[in-house]
Amino acid sequence: MKLRLAFCIAVFFATLAPAMAQDSLRGLAPADEYFGRYNLSVLGIANTIRDADTRLNSGGDPHAMLSGPLSFVTDAMKDWEQKYPTDPWIAKDLLALEGVYLHVPTDEGFRLASQTEAWLIADYANTDYAAQGRSQLASNRIPYMPQQMPQAAPVAQYQPQQYQPQWQPVVQRQQQAIPSYATPWERYAALRVPYFPR
Repeated sequence: MKLRLAFCIAVFFATLAPAMAQDSLRGLAPADEYFGRYNLSVLGIANTIRDADTRLNSGGDPHAMLSGPLSFVTDAMKDWEQKYPTDPWIAKDLLALEGVYLHVPTDEGFRLASQTEAWLIADYANTDYAAQGRSQLASNRIPYMPQQMPQAAPVAQYQPQQYQPQWQPVVQRQQQAIPSYATPWERYAALRVPYFPR
């Protein structure tokens, strides 16, 4: 009797297993389906996001990444979500895309990261990826500026110095070179003597 009961339970679960597996795969996009104008697969989208992040971190041109591969990804993900709205991989890739945008040190990069986070919250608000995206965006409000501005060096106070004309020593030398005469006639006679430099 116990053996029959165990056998019936095993048969029941064996017939139910394919149906359960099909339900779990129902919302997933197939790996060989292509999305968007540039025909990116699910794996192509993930690889493009990862490659763009690697290029940006190694000094690649942010403008080329934003107008090129990352714009292709956004287009493909919109198409992917339209066809498979319950695919859990979309939220994961949106979070990765937001992180890449935050590595672009411009206002445009931050704006695109904010738009991606808004998309993530609007369509996948109950996922952990939306919560991670919110904290990621909050910690990178101004991605290309340091978190704390360095203290400015103190400015040296201006100390006025007494003005000493530079011509004064020359005048003193000239005054010392002129002999002092006792009477005005002696001065007059000295002025009439021709001057011969030494």
